[in-house]
Amino acid sequence: MPKVSDSYKEKRRHEILKNAEKVFINKGFGGTTMTDIVNATGLSRGGLYHYFSNTDEIYQALLHINDEEFNEYFDKLEGDYSSIWEAVEAFLKDEEQSLKNPENSLSPVNLEYFVIGRHEAGRAQYMSNRYERWVSKFVNLFEIGVRNGEFSPVQSLPSIAMFLINSTDAMHVQLLLLSDEKADLKGQIQALRLYLQTALGVVR
Repeated sequence: MPKVSDSYKEKRRHEILKNAEKVFINKGFGGTTMTDIVNATGLSRGGLYHYFSNTDEIYQALLHINDEEFNEYFDKLEGDYSSIWEAVEAFLKDEEQSLKNPENSLSPVNLEYFVIGRHEAGRAQYMSNRYERWVSKFVNLFEIGVRNGEFSPVQSLPSIAMFLINSTDAMHVQLLLLSDEKADLKGQIQALRLYLQTALGVVR
């Protein structure tokens, strides 16, 4: 049997994950089986199990990719704008677009993944660590604004970061039930913007 190159394996793994992502978005984490992913990829069952043992392993691989992409996004936020507040406003605009297009987002599935797995020690710890990393990302961004003299916060930066994350997560859940018009998505994003402006103490 010919030896399969590492580049081929990586390409095939990437193809599996892209197809699996579509299945998770359409069916949710709890509704997705390995058979669903076999059908989506066109691989044999043995072919899929050569790369991944279960849906949990596949989903964490997707989260890892998304985390790397989000790291790159954050680096751009810090470097592409003349002020950190402009970067925060850009994030809110991007988040609003993501919320308007849930069919392209894993965010609702991430919440489901956490809720389903909250009693599983390994998964709960994984999600807790991941949440803490994103809080730290926002805190680090806000700290740059403080050092630059842009912000004079009236709350702790971790509290502000957690409120931001929790607010957008809640909007993702709400938009599973309501249209963005009924949920007043635009108004909620504006309310979050006003909160951040006040809590961060944006210096004008």
